[in-house]
Amino acid sequence: MSSGSLAIHLFSLSNKLPLGTCHSWTYDLLLCRRGKFLIVELYFRSFVDNNMQYVGLDIGFHVQSSTRYTLATLGRSGADITVDGPSISRIQCSFETHAESDVVMLYDRSNSQTTEVFGVGCVPFEPGRRRRIVVRSDVNCMLSMGGNEEDLVQFRLVWHRVEFNANYEVANRVETPMQARTIDNIPTAAPSRLPSIQVPVHHEPQIRYKELAPLGAGAYGTVSKVIDMDSGKFMAVKCVRPPPGGFKDWDLTRLQREIEALYNCSHPNIIEYIRYQRLSERFEIFMALKEGNVDYLIQRCVFDEHEHCGNNLLHQMLSALDYLASYGIIHRDVKPANILYTTLGKLDYRYYLTDFGFCNSVDQARSGVGSLMYMAPELLQGNQFPQTPKADIWSLFVTLAWAVNADNYRSQNLFTAEEIVSAALDAARTERMHHLKDMAEIEPDKRASSSQMLLRHYNGIGRTIPLEQVETTTSAKHTQEDVIMGSTSPQLGWPPPGPTYPSPQTALTTGLGISTFDERPQ
Repeated sequence: MSSGSLAIHLFSLSNKLPLGTCHSWTYDLLLCRRGKFLIVELYFRSFVDNNMQYVGLDIGFHVQSSTRYTLATLGRSGADITVDGPSISRIQCSFETHAESDVVMLYDRSNSQTTEVFGVGCVPFEPGRRRRIVVRSDVNCMLSMGGNEEDLVQFRLVWHRVEFNANYEVANRVETPMQARTIDNIPTAAPSRLPSIQVPVHHEPQIRYKELAPLGAGAYGTVSKVIDMDSGKFMAVKCVRPPPGGFKDWDLTRLQREIEALYNCSHPNIIEYIRYQRLSERFEIFMALKEGNVDYLIQRCVFDEHEHCGNNLLHQMLSALDYLASYGIIHRDVKPANILYTTLGKLDYRYYLTDFGFCNSVDQARSGVGSLMYMAPELLQGNQFPQTPKADIWSLFVTLAWAVNADNYRSQNLFTAEEIVSAALDAARTERMHHLKDMAEIEPDKRASSSQMLLRHYNGIGRTIPLEQVETTTSAKHTQEDVIMGSTSPQLGWPPPGPTYPSPQTALTTGLGISTFDERPQ
């Protein structure tokens, strides 16, 4: 047997047989307990590993299966491993791999639902859900089935290789006469079926997950990589905990409105928000898991050395912001850390706008503190001026200037609002960023919109706002001295601009809280 095979091994702890050393398969099932009437019969010789220390059964892709991602079935008749007993179903359970996540899952296919996992920290099957559960080396390692108490026979999973590529393993299965599965001509019993789900209307079971790795942290929240124990999918979960003194009613209303608004977003360059759930002590927001964020690509000098990468970043983020603007949504925290990516090919990435302020919306709404480096001038002025989606355009310009290191942007020490604005204007004068200078206008009503930039530079590809709603503006003329001395600077307070994108629904801001256009950040 190849060491590259995936395997489960069934071990008998009651009948120990010293049979040598173990090979490097993924995991093994150990038979722990046998009932009075139990007979364990090897349906295929290939399941026996004579090199194991204990009696056991290898299960994996080394055996051909009629179902691509099925490792093995256990049951009374017609299964890969025959487990005979008065309460064992024809097909009692199966081990299957998730095609996308490569996770191994246990399916209870018994009519009487008598398959169960147990042990320290286990996540068992639960009423109202499909009878399937993730099995890993660190959770759900004990399996039982049959009998009135679901303990007629028990197995222990022992893992030898926890990482594998299911699609690769399936494609490289070798068909041999000894290992090929056969079909029963006459079934001895009615086939076992996966029990149907019975969930009350308008009720979704709580997502049960296991935390795998931390991804980030904020003042009142954390982001972690997790696995959904009931679906086998990897996700990112953001846990938002209350500030000192607890959530106020307005905090909760704002947070819930924000989550619901973004949950309804559907755009290829906006992170997929899967679901959120409110627990007694926190909110949990589940999102699709991506490879990393743009900060990581910047550290690798991807944008410094490859101009097309920056161009693609700009195009995709303009498209995402135009979609948000069409619904009156302002992100208010566009920056490299809040843009995720997946790799499509060599130096080819798809980008996703994320982090709409879930971790920090409550405390930032109170303090007015955000990502100062990327803040538009009108946001730097706190609550003096109404805000529009044009604020995100400034932030995207600074994000790109930082990514390509225009005018040595990443080497500058910027502390005051004047220095931050001045650095952006300097970057707009560089050869690489000059064609985007209209994104860096001080006054929002003179700043280019996402639709305008898409029309000018990308023939309108990726635009959501209808053409008839795209306004035409003339860029304002300003100099470095204007910013420092304040002749057109927000420090002297220009007249508040009106709403740029009237929307049939309430205009929302995210990142520093949620509000209508005529509200001010708190």
